[in-house]
Amino acid sequence: MAIDVRGSRGTLGLYVLLATAVTTAILGVLAHYLHEPFVFPSVGPTIFILFFTPLGLQAAPRNVIGGQIIGIACGYLALMVFGLTGGLADIFDLTAPRIGSAVLALSLTLALMVWLGLPHAPAGATTLIVALGLVHTLPHLAILLLAVILVVVCAFGINRLFGIPVPVWSPLHDEPRPLLSRGSR
Repeated sequence: MAIDVRGSRGTLGLYVLLATAVTTAILGVLAHYLHEPFVFPSVGPTIFILFFTPLGLQAAPRNVIGGQIIGIACGYLALMVFGLTGGLADIFDLTAPRIGSAVLALSLTLALMVWLGLPHAPAGATTLIVALGLVHTLPHLAILLLAVILVVVCAFGINRLFGIPVPVWSPLHDEPRPLLSRGSR
């Protein structure tokens, strides 16, 4: 069904609207029936990237999944370092340990994505969700990752259905890297 969804802003907007609705509805139904956090704040920007710039570096499945794994792992590591794995989150009253957890998780996540060549900006939000304790149990962290994988699978299927040649795993090409000269790669 090769429809040029990039033909106009209106067509692309309609495509993003419908593809996002389908993907989010699937996550929402799973969240409702399984009582698990399949819908969480950083999955929204991930969905946007996958449908608005599906051929972009940050939309490659390797980068989406890898970046989110980094975010989840660094968030949980920060919780462990600051002794917050069992505490309830209160983002309106940040204690010194919560601030430390956020700083460690976000800094480490963003640096690791650069160092490992797995850029996916929404993972920065995921790591804060975890580091601040909003989602902090290992089973729920596994659900976050499963939700990301489901989003990638949905986006792959929908994008391919509409004739968009999205990559199976690795990016199709490298985009220019900010702050790096061509010889610095």
